[in-house]
Amino acid sequence: MDTSLNFELTSPALKRLMAELESLDIAQTQFPLAITVPASEIEPWSLLNANPNLPRVCWSERDSVSSIFGLGSAASVEMEAGGDAADCFAQCQQLLNGNTQLRCYGGFSFDGSAHWKTFGAGLFVIPRIVLSENKLTLAVMDAEDIERCRQELTQLNIDSQPLNSRLPTPVEKIYQPTFDGWQSRIDEALSLIRAEALEKIVLSRKAKLRFAEALDPIALTARLSVSTHDCFVFCFDFGDESAFVGATPERLFFREGNRLYSEVVAGTRVRGENSEADELLAKELLNSDKDQREHDIVRKSIRQKLHKFVEHLEVDSQASILRLAKKQHLRSNVCGTLKDGVDDGMLLNRLHPTPAVGGYPTDNALPEIARIEPFSRGWYAAPVGWIGGEDSQFAVAIRSGLVSGRTLTLYSGAGIVRGSDPDEEWQEIENKIQDYMDVLGH
Repeated sequence: MDTSLNFELTSPALKRLMAELESLDIAQTQFPLAITVPASEIEPWSLLNANPNLPRVCWSERDSVSSIFGLGSAASVEMEAGGDAADCFAQCQQLLNGNTQLRCYGGFSFDGSAHWKTFGAGLFVIPRIVLSENKLTLAVMDAEDIERCRQELTQLNIDSQPLNSRLPTPVEKIYQPTFDGWQSRIDEALSLIRAEALEKIVLSRKAKLRFAEALDPIALTARLSVSTHDCFVFCFDFGDESAFVGATPERLFFREGNRLYSEVVAGTRVRGENSEADELLAKELLNSDKDQREHDIVRKSIRQKLHKFVEHLEVDSQASILRLAKKQHLRSNVCGTLKDGVDDGMLLNRLHPTPAVGGYPTDNALPEIARIEPFSRGWYAAPVGWIGGEDSQFAVAIRSGLVSGRTLTLYSGAGIVRGSDPDEEWQEIENKIQDYMDVLGH
């Protein structure tokens, strides 16, 4: 039996999409086109898992309710190393051509370089198929794209089997840098701060986990989506057997028309074993001079970076506590009204990197990060998210890792300011990868 034909005939959602496609009046159709049909019979994680040879995208908003599961590529935009993110945004908007039902999903590298194969300096994809809220949406870019849609629909694997959520246990963990290397780098950073070259610098570490068998990025992302809350959960698998996954609490910006929403997330403690211990840790964080100074630096930077772009800006004067599953952070909300002519590319170029992942002053911190850190960050701590016809959402890709075969490379960072202690900062970056270690049973 022809398997692809079997999928076409037995999936009601695919049959509906095919019927809608065949009934198009091309002369009366405005492209790009989004065709949406009910698809309550399709389980999202199983759909991604059953099509490993296609580009796969998962994006879950922080409310954990609004999630999309994308397959294939109807169109894409790639940014070359050293390119301008604003040009990338403009190309995405040109592809969307005012369509408010389709979105471009992807992100950029931290420093505009292209050290990660497949991901490059920046890459965005309009998925061919998106499953969200029990609906299946097909993206048709132009009249010539219709035949490609037919072919790709018949090749799509609709697997009703539940996703195998078993994850392998790490057999080896390698740190880069090691603790001794970390301590020497913290000492170097503190000397820069004492010399008043910097107020803050964020240094990161890689923890490379090796497994006896391949790690499934979809199964890992599914487990993260259950075990974390108040986080943006994402998976970008563009092929070449590598996937970038994460569960980040930090929004870079959300733009809805001319309204802008951002936030400051800096300062960390673990969650307590009970409510009393949890409250004590929260009070300790709120009363910590070191953490409040680190938070104030980011808050000050946000005001400085946005004031030319907004008619009105509100920034919380007092930080509150953002409680996650395993950690709690200081958070201040930011909202404003954008001036006419301010677009997503301008916002991203202005806001990234924030002092929460780079340092302050930014222009001084970034060259020192490149000099001190023994690796390229790739997409870690960079903007990831989506671009829509009328709005956009970007998060900062912290609490993230690169899956490649039997290896998971986890990235975590710590903000170094006057008074930072290498042992405490090492424990902080260990705490920041704990969500992964928990779901991996380690």
